[in-house]
Amino acid sequence: MAYNGPMLSYQLTEALAEVPGVEATIRRGLLHIHVPELGDTASLDPDDVIEANDVFVPTKKPAVQLDIKRGREVVPLIVTVGDLVFTPTYADSVLAPGAAFRVPAMPGLIAYSEMHRDVRALGKAIDDPALDPETLAATLLAHRCFLRGATRVGLWPVRVAAWWEYSYASAARRIALPDFRPDEEWDDLMASVAEAREQQSQSPV
Repeated sequence: MAYNGPMLSYQLTEALAEVPGVEATIRRGLLHIHVPELGDTASLDPDDVIEANDVFVPTKKPAVQLDIKRGREVVPLIVTVGDLVFTPTYADSVLAPGAAFRVPAMPGLIAYSEMHRDVRALGKAIDDPALDPETLAATLLAHRCFLRGATRVGLWPVRVAAWWEYSYASAARRIALPDFRPDEEWDDLMASVAEAREQQSQSPV
């Protein structure tokens, strides 16, 4: 099924109904795409979605690609069984102007599950003295680009961001790390991480 041009809310939920397990609803004027396996929800203004098409993914499972307006750009969000796939942001868009830093090679698309796995794996290995400082710094930059790519398509990956924040804080004590641009949305995500940690610390064991 394909929809082109301005999308109506019912067309979006109808298109996403083709993906088993995905919960697509319209609430308070926003399209919410919840994937239980990820524990996260993409929330989008339906007016920003300009196209929806069935697409092929390597798993050969049903998948629908939404094309989303973001300023002058159009970015994809692929909704498939148990996962969401999106485009990382460019490193130049998160680095401070004039920052002299080696920019890592970035995948054209990243799955949420891959992002979570990679960021968590780095967090678990962050204190390994064998980690090359330059590679570590480049990896932290790449992971930040993954996370900003996720927020750009309406996701709010607090658990993944918590791993990134932990890794960054640990690495900053011993290696030089890049300077980042001021970013209110990123600051809000880090505030959500701090809030989640506070709630966890107050929860009874």
